[in-house]
Amino acid sequence: MLELLFLLLPVAAAYGWFMGRNSVRNEDRREQEEFSKQYVTGLNLLLSDQPDKAVDLFIQLLDVDSDTLETHWALGKLFRRRGEFDRAIKIHQNLTSRPAISEQQRRHAMFELGLDYLAAGIFDRAEEMLLALQTDKEFAEPCQRHLLELYEATHEWDKAIKVALKLARIDAHAQPVVAQLYCELASLQDDPTTTEKFYQKARKHDPDNIRAALSLGRMWFEQGDYDKAQRILKTIKDADPAFISEALPTLQACYKAQGNEAGFVQYLHQCVSEANSTSAAMLLSEAIAAAGTIEEAERFMQAALLRNPTMKGFHKLMDFHIRAADVGKARDSLLMLQRLVQQQMQQRPKYRCRHCGFAGSTLYWHCPSCRTWGEIKPITGLDGD
Repeated sequence: MLELLFLLLPVAAAYGWFMGRNSVRNEDRREQEEFSKQYVTGLNLLLSDQPDKAVDLFIQLLDVDSDTLETHWALGKLFRRRGEFDRAIKIHQNLTSRPAISEQQRRHAMFELGLDYLAAGIFDRAEEMLLALQTDKEFAEPCQRHLLELYEATHEWDKAIKVALKLARIDAHAQPVVAQLYCELASLQDDPTTTEKFYQKARKHDPDNIRAALSLGRMWFEQGDYDKAQRILKTIKDADPAFISEALPTLQACYKAQGNEAGFVQYLHQCVSEANSTSAAMLLSEAIAAAGTIEEAERFMQAALLRNPTMKGFHKLMDFHIRAADVGKARDSLLMLQRLVQQQMQQRPKYRCRHCGFAGSTLYWHCPSCRTWGEIKPITGLDGD
């Protein structure tokens, strides 16, 4: 409650100045005394952990005028930030009904009230408030951004796309968001033609959209169109090398279905040399072992680890050591070490949001923590690829 007390200090200062005036009439003095009693009562209620009664009293005490309006804004925002949505709503509803404020200030109060409803999860009331303010130049863009937030929360992707397209006209950074929203819409379709149409729309708004490329590649593979699947999945290496590990299983299946394992090996060489992909190096090492010897595969993995040290790569190198070792204590020790490394790998997250740091074992396209789109990516470095 200290924040609330600090916010009310200007009221106390005004009161002190008001009481310190020498030429005060008797009637004014009675008003001052009443003001003083109410103010002290409000503070006592606040300090005795009765904030609901205190808020009601302060709302009555602080007549809405140009001098106290900022205090009302600050109180409302403070309660919303603290998760005390009922109190924030009460303050902003009080402002919208006061005749003493201007029309623009009333609209500001409506906007704040819409944010209160949104934060409280009262989405229908929030939508009503925010839609009503879209025609106001001052509030149009922030209302659209919060409406987008609302429609994302309610999974109303059609409405979200319409709002995001408006934002994209004034902010190019909204284009990748539009692409992700089309991907959400595509994932709900049962008809392959409609699904492909929405994924292609996503790529139109963001040509480097990894989600659309992965989804189309997998869909075309399932349809038996291996050439199209290969072409789109290969674009991922240049668009975002961190996602190579996500594309490789489907690419490997495409080449295998075409009987072109040599072509896949050639592509793996590109991924290792151009992107230092550990996943590609591991697959390539297996191809080297199958075509040559375990020793050659070991040497290749050792060189790959020197360029890009990772736990995954070390685990694979131990696998080759175990396969080459004779039965005995040395092999048993290697097996134990490999199990320990595997347990450590299983405890580590596979994906991390580059915006807020949220980490987990599932690839989310919409971060559950900070609610940004497309920022969760496979972890690279020692614990990743």
